[in-house]
Amino acid sequence: MHCHRGYRQISRQFAPLRRRLFAETIPDGPDEQLAIIRVQLNLQMGVVMKATHRYQNGRLYEEHGAWYVQYRQRIAREDGSSKLNRACKHLGRSTDFANVFDVERCRASFMQIVNCDRLSANSRVTLTAFVEGAYLPWTKEERRASTSKGHHEVWSNHLRNRIGELRLREFRTVDASRMLRAIAKEKDLPTTTLQHIKSVLSTIFTYARNEGAFDGANPVDKVLIPRHAREPGETHAYDLGQVLQILDLLPLLEKSIVATAAFAGLRRGELRGLEWTDYTGSELTINRSIWRSVVNLPKTRASRDSLPVVPALAEILDEYRRSMGNPEAGVVFHSGDGLPINIDKVGRRVIHRALEVTHLPWYGWHAFRRGLASNLYAMGAQDKVVQRILRHSKPHVTRERYIKVFDRTLLEAVEKVQARIEELKRAKANRQQLELKFGDDFAAAKSSTGGGFPHLSALRPAGGKQSMVEPMVSC
Repeated sequence: MHCHRGYRQISRQFAPLRRRLFAETIPDGPDEQLAIIRVQLNLQMGVVMKATHRYQNGRLYEEHGAWYVQYRQRIAREDGSSKLNRACKHLGRSTDFANVFDVERCRASFMQIVNCDRLSANSRVTLTAFVEGAYLPWTKEERRASTSKGHHEVWSNHLRNRIGELRLREFRTVDASRMLRAIAKEKDLPTTTLQHIKSVLSTIFTYARNEGAFDGANPVDKVLIPRHAREPGETHAYDLGQVLQILDLLPLLEKSIVATAAFAGLRRGELRGLEWTDYTGSELTINRSIWRSVVNLPKTRASRDSLPVVPALAEILDEYRRSMGNPEAGVVFHSGDGLPINIDKVGRRVIHRALEVTHLPWYGWHAFRRGLASNLYAMGAQDKVVQRILRHSKPHVTRERYIKVFDRTLLEAVEKVQARIEELKRAKANRQQLELKFGDDFAAAKSSTGGGFPHLSALRPAGGKQSMVEPMVSC
């Protein structure tokens, strides 16, 4: 009796909310009231109530040379209600599966997604809608401007028209694999570009997992790059002789830019972001990078560092500074308006044309940065030192992508091998000569020394000719 009074008292407290939730009259019995009270308390405490749904296994069938699974899908109506409709999912062609067990595994995997997603508000979101409505706006806010632009271009140029209406949560590894194979076949892209496309697609699903729009393992991580994709072009580096030859051809402004890139290893954006307050005469501090009109911090934390300035670079920068009126602040490299100079235009209009006279190829600005790494390595600098000067976060990037072996270094290495071969040949000829002169005594002495040359005092000339030893000793 007391319990029923308590239920009625709580029920009166939540009566306004009950009237909003239920349009029809609810019986006043204790059991019904208790159920209502539990719903209201759960709503007040923020507990999400889920209706009970039966787990679907789906009906597997084969038709027209392909495997399908049939299941029920809840469709929302305009009035807010919903209804169950039959839906089919194409699992793949019959030839895609080795046996019925592979088909069954594919069915189980898909139905697991269906059963997990039925209560999710994002279960019907297509990959295209998610990328354009959530991911790309996020890159503009959270990533560097150059990175955001690159992801926009990969999406619009390579991915968008191939995705279609595929739902985000239905995307599988096989979809990404087929997509990369089709892109490689149609556009003849190198493996590095395909790897970049894969990286962008993988980042999309990583972001989707963080936003709760996708559950499970990232379907792009295990995708293989097509084996027959075109190999990337060879990258190049300028050696010191080529750098000095280029510097002799250029006006003072362009000469200063090239010297800073070649002797300090600055990237294009870092060259544009360099200010006179960053230069002390013996040191450069990298504080910013400019891409187009966007000012950013340098690429990584390791990139935000100071570098020693070699006297050859300091001499060129000091001469350039005097020609500009000894400024104390402002952008270092500009064309008179105080704004950062367009590095790419300098390369195309000035440096490239100057190199045409000497028939020296223009490999781009990054060839100076690779050249610095390769020159340091050729002069005996350790990998860690080269990494520190180039300000890389990881040493394998410096070792695998930046250090190049110049032709003269290869020739020197081959010449050393040839010199060693000649040395061994001479040693072998001397050994044979000694064996002929001293006969069995040389062999016995050689075995007693473990195969090396015996001491001459242990040898006796064959036939008792003492005079043969004396010339050998005097040598």
